[in-house]
Amino acid sequence: MKETVNGVSLYYHKLGTGTPLLLLHGHHSDGGMYDKIAAPLSLYYTVYILDMRGHGLSGGDRAKHYQIEVQDVTSFIRHLHLEGCYCFGYDAGGLVALMLASQAPTLFKKLMVAGVFVNGAGIQPYHYMTEGFQRIFRLDRDSRVELTESFMSPAELGRVSVPTLCVVGENDWVKVEHVRWYSQLIQRGRLIIMPRQSHTSYADRSLKLLDLIKSFCK
Repeated sequence: MKETVNGVSLYYHKLGTGTPLLLLHGHHSDGGMYDKIAAPLSLYYTVYILDMRGHGLSGGDRAKHYQIEVQDVTSFIRHLHLEGCYCFGYDAGGLVALMLASQAPTLFKKLMVAGVFVNGAGIQPYHYMTEGFQRIFRLDRDSRVELTESFMSPAELGRVSVPTLCVVGENDWVKVEHVRWYSQLIQRGRLIIMPRQSHTSYADRSLKLLDLIKSFCK
C-alpha cells in the first residue's frame, strides 16, 4: 500500500489486528529488515512497516535532513489516524522516532529504539571511517545525514515523556555507556543490553526482539 505525504509516495505494509505498532527501519535499509518478526507481531498488533522516502518501494530521493523524515512520519501517522500507536525504531529510524517523541509527545503510546546514538561521542571510531568512506567516495546521503545531523540535546531528550526502551547490542558500534547515559535523560527511559549482539544481529531479519517488544508493549 502507499500513502502520499509531504509530496512523496511512501510505501507501507500492514498486517494483523489490535493496537497499531509502527516499525521504522534504519538508513541503508528498508522495511524488509522486519520480514521475520512482522508476522509473529501481527498476532498481537496491527503492524505497519514503513519504507522511508528514497528507500525500498517508497518514492522520492533520500531525505537531506532528519527533520524531513520526522515530518514524513508525523504526517503518515496522522493521515492513517495512528495517534497513540506503539513504535519501534532501529538505527536512524530510532533517532527519527526519538526526535518525533520530543516534538509531538502524544503521537506514541510507547517507544522502543535500538542501535541509536544522539551525538558523535556515541559511536566507535571505526564507524566514522566506514560512514566517512560512504559519504565522500560514494556520495551517500544517508551517511552524510548520519555523520552531520545525529544530534539531540539533553533538553530535547528530556522532553520525551512516553515510556521509552533504549536497546543496544553488547558488541554494537554504538557505545553501551552512551545509550545508558541518554536513557537516563528520558523521563521514563529504560536500558536493555542485548548480550553478545552486534549492531545488526538482533534486529535485522531476526526474531531476537520478539519477546521484548511483546513484553514492553503489553
